[in-house]
Amino acid sequence: MLIYFKIILNSLIYLGCGVALFSVYDPSPSSSDLQNSTSKILVGPPRLTSYEKARIIGARALQIALGAPILINVEGGKFSSIDIAIMELERGVLPLTIRRVKPDGSWQDIPLSWLIGGKNKKV
Repeated sequence: MLIYFKIILNSLIYLGCGVALFSVYDPSPSSSDLQNSTSKILVGPPRLTSYEKARIIGARALQIALGAPILINVEGGKFSSIDIAIMELERGVLPLTIRRVKPDGSWQDIPLSWLIGGKNKKV
């Protein structure tokens, strides 16, 4: 089963080709958002896929390169924006939600914190 995903960021709007679309996060969920949000991961694997990880790191590295504030304390040494994005992802400080969409149109918004641990967590 092919699963498409959408990563919702706070400040970046980027319409990409392929499986990922980035958009501004809307903090007020609509009724369809509430119907599709659950307390378990139902769409896709219960971990962050390599495609999602690459997309998140790339988008965050671009934000950092364009002057976005860094969410972790980086001291000593020179780090590239990609290195900083990887460190932010590993520490779990990115406030992201990933939208995974099935081919039939059903979808689920999954907080990144659920996927980093690799476990099917409950709210």
